[in-house]
Amino acid sequence: MAKHIKSKMKKRPAPQAPAAKPAQTAPAPEQPPRTAKLMAALCYLNVLILIPACTKWRHDEFVKFHLNQGLVVLALATVCACVGFLPHGSELGLTLTLLVDVLSLVGLVQTLRGLKSPLPGIWRITRAFHPFN
Repeated sequence: MAKHIKSKMKKRPAPQAPAAKPAQTAPAPEQPPRTAKLMAALCYLNVLILIPACTKWRHDEFVKFHLNQGLVVLALATVCACVGFLPHGSELGLTLTLLVDVLSLVGLVQTLRGLKSPLPGIWRITRAFHPFN
């Protein structure tokens, strides 16, 4: 009797999924070479900025951008250290130095990710002061 019931049921075709459209991906931004990333990362490590500044990498656009920012961060770190030597300025100098260290860390992470975006807070100074052109 089970055969008889199955034969009376109409078989429906399985619904077909709509044709998938080819995925349109935005072109990925061109990543700088690994050596350029490492040279740009040195720009945010205080005196190690001299290594990319004195090599052929200072002509690379990615490294040049981070050289300019790293130089401003180094100048700010020097000013903050001098504030720490003033009478009653040790706490202020320490606080400012910690803020500059955070800027340096943000710049370091940006370079290793291959980003070329201005650091928060100092982009105006960097735009006005760019000796590596």
